[in-house]
Amino acid sequence: MPTPLPWHQQHWSRLTAQFLAARCPHSLLLAGQQGLGKVRFARAFAAFALCSRPEAGVACGECRDCELLSAGTHPDFMMVEPEEEGKALKVDQVRALGEFVSHTASRGGRRVVVLGPADAMNINAANALLKNLEEPAAGVYFLLVTDKLGSLLPTIRSRCQVLTFPVPSTESATRWLAEFGIEEPEAGDCLALAGGAPLLAQALNEPDRREARALFARDLLALARGEGLPSKIAEGWKDLDLAELLRNWQGVVHGLAKAGAEQEVSGMVQPIARQWRECGGAGDVHLYEFDTALAEAARQQASGANPNRQLLLEDLLLRWRALFKPVSGMLDTGGLLR
Repeated sequence: MPTPLPWHQQHWSRLTAQFLAARCPHSLLLAGQQGLGKVRFARAFAAFALCSRPEAGVACGECRDCELLSAGTHPDFMMVEPEEEGKALKVDQVRALGEFVSHTASRGGRRVVVLGPADAMNINAANALLKNLEEPAAGVYFLLVTDKLGSLLPTIRSRCQVLTFPVPSTESATRWLAEFGIEEPEAGDCLALAGGAPLLAQALNEPDRREARALFARDLLALARGEGLPSKIAEGWKDLDLAELLRNWQGVVHGLAKAGAEQEVSGMVQPIARQWRECGGAGDVHLYEFDTALAEAARQQASGANPNRQLLLEDLLLRWRALFKPVSGMLDTGGLLR
């Protein structure tokens, strides 16, 4: 049975109190960056709302409703998500909500819908959902989940109460990761690359992802030292997940910015930051420009624009190499991203 995470407590306490006082909004929009456990929060609240005898502010995990929910057969709960990860939510999936909410609840009079990622809806799916949000049926609760609040239609946002999930403190996140055997320096490294999001940091510590990250860091450091060719390195990265590679790269750049501000860095960023200092690199302005190029590459990748992977990476690697030259020696590579 899902339960809220330590950094969820403020939202959880307020929302469950509203629910018990019959003042809970019928449409909630859970927003925040990836890896904060928003879907887990939504499912935990669904369990609480449907539970016959909640205890200590959470679902009991033992009643018939909890058993049905755990088995995935609760008739008053509906999970709406893409049929394949990374794909769009289809309008037919959203239209099916109309039939679900129009029926009388089978147990207890409450029905709960968890839909995510809400930003995976196209305009037709969003409009289909809007009809349900505009005239909510009695006892129906919608919990929409998104990593990209700005991508949703204003009409969707305006009909929901938004719960924004902040990144937890480093201390809280590190303590939680330690429960899974992820200690320093790995914990700090993964949190830095995950933007402080604990669940994403936990996933980044998986053995195959650690191995890919080690290859990536080794190649970045070699190129910073003037060793290796961008074309060969790009070819060697052909099996790495592009979205994760770009996210890790942004994490390294943010680490360099911290090092430039005399802040402590650890993990794989440390030797790269040392090289950055020793060579008298290009400076903060050019580092910011490179970070912007990475963000644009990530945007293209996420939008499905399908850029030429080899050429994209070669261009970024050329820019990366140029960063480790003094300002007077900076290269204007032109590139694909301008």
